[in-house]
Amino acid sequence: MEWIYNYVRPDNNQPVTTTLQFRNTVLPQQSSMSVNVLGTIMDAWTCISNLTLSDTDSVAVFKSDTSHSDGPFSGQRWLYLCMKFTKVTDNLFYFYLLSDVDKTVFPNERVFNPPANSVPANTDPLCSTFCQHSTLPNRRTLRKKGTTDVMPSDARLCTPCESPCEEQLTVCPDLAPVNFATITNQTGTNYQDTTTYACITGYELTSGSLTRQCLEDKTWSGSLPVCEIVTCRGLAKVNFARITSQTGKNYEDTITYACIKGYKSKHGNRLTRTCRADGTWNNHPPICKKSHGYGYCNHCCRSHRSHRRRSHPRHMSRRSRSHRSSQSRSSQSSQSRSSQSSQSRSHRRSRSRSYRSHQSHRNRRSQR
Repeated sequence: MEWIYNYVRPDNNQPVTTTLQFRNTVLPQQSSMSVNVLGTIMDAWTCISNLTLSDTDSVAVFKSDTSHSDGPFSGQRWLYLCMKFTKVTDNLFYFYLLSDVDKTVFPNERVFNPPANSVPANTDPLCSTFCQHSTLPNRRTLRKKGTTDVMPSDARLCTPCESPCEEQLTVCPDLAPVNFATITNQTGTNYQDTTTYACITGYELTSGSLTRQCLEDKTWSGSLPVCEIVTCRGLAKVNFARITSQTGKNYEDTITYACIKGYKSKHGNRLTRTCRADGTWNNHPPICKKSHGYGYCNHCCRSHRSHRRRSHPRHMSRRSRSHRSSQSRSSQSSQSRSSQSSQSRSHRRSRSRSYRSHQSHRNRRSQR
């Protein structure tokens, strides 16, 4: 596992950022824990103690895989790294090298370099054998690569080796669930961890914070987000139409119109509108227009039906019979009028002859 390793060099007090790789119980070759001892490079190390790191403090001792010698008669010598770890989070540790600075190695580093005549056994007591120091060491940090955990401001020097100086972790309580929201990212519940929310589709933030961070006092920044129902703005009245149904004015609610009698929609059957997630209604407002020829069409239709009935053969036969009957009555009336006229003329002639005979008789009497 690879970690970001930050420390300050003991020889010149310059900050260094590099990577340090742990592989099971070893620091593999070409490790950033590298020193040169009289021309011998020591950059691979093996743990000779328990490397299981607890939730508090742990001490681990690494022995160099390579030995060195001061001369042909000095024998082989190894270097030792005594590390005291303190866990901050699963992704962040800090530690100290609990040895004095050895100026026979380059760069000068806090390593245990025992005399040639007193090489310790791997089973010797850790703190009393490998982890003695007379000056205070500087803190070094290991952060898992790809994470952003930050050291708390109250992290303290954890010495000596035997001290059970447990680091009190800053842990914030679990956050309550948020209605109509989902957690899009959460780094944890420790100091400076963050939790990020997002309102679900159709809902919007009305108060609170979408991102909250665990603070040093074990509280979360901001306040719980409140996500409510998106509401669509009111709809204008539609002329010549009525509302047949409406479920509301919130997300996914619908409203349906119908044109009144004598009018029809300009947009066909699209008379239903739905409230969308962005707070607007879909589709266009319906436009109801007067049906073409409405009113006149009814008159035309009645006239057309009447004409069709009159054109039917059955009606045609009736009209023929009626016409013939009418003609017969007309003829009879004419004959009657002709007969009456003839009788009248005959009567007038008869009266005229009678009148003339009477006058002639009176004249003859007068002559006598």
